[in-house]
Amino acid sequence: MKRLKFFLIVFFGMGILLTTATVFASPAQTQLKNSIDKILTILKDPSLKGEDQTEQRRLSLRAVIDERFSFKKMSQFSLARHWKTITPDQQKQFVKLFGRLLEEIYVSKIESYTDEIIEYTGESVSKRKAKIYSEIITDEIKIPIEYRMFKAGEDTWMVYDMLIEGVSLIKNYRTQFDKILQKNSFETLIEDLRKKIDS
Repeated sequence: MKRLKFFLIVFFGMGILLTTATVFASPAQTQLKNSIDKILTILKDPSLKGEDQTEQRRLSLRAVIDERFSFKKMSQFSLARHWKTITPDQQKQFVKLFGRLLEEIYVSKIESYTDEIIEYTGESVSKRKAKIYSEIITDEIKIPIEYRMFKAGEDTWMVYDMLIEGVSLIKNYRTQFDKILQKNSFETLIEDLRKKIDS
């Protein structure tokens, strides 16, 4: 979990100077970059700084996150074969809690971003899916990040996974959830999610 939180800090916890090695970016890459721009605008907005603006700032950040991340798709992939074994109501419950968990982790970390640089180094795009390749550049290291996106509508691309240094966010959770569900009930997993959110 510590490694996962580090990944999330890296992705969202950054004040970035956007540069790109791709001259003609795809709509998927453009939409991803626009979302990161919105995050930076919120974080740099003087009217949203300070503890007294925490609630409004986080509401604004969550709106951007929800705009670009498909928590339903992330939930489906994280549960994998277990997704079809639960009822539609349980699926909705899981999506709500899992999405809230991811939001809580993201938002709590992005508020302490530092001045990093992100370079978009390439992309692989098909009709329905896209991989956007990038690197976070610090004074000492370069951290490769791959964003996996799918076409959710005629003109909308959504993130459903991230690979940080080759490690998948969704695969990480899938492993955790599978271990729980092999030995326990779905209700146990839900309770575990609630505890993580409240911790």
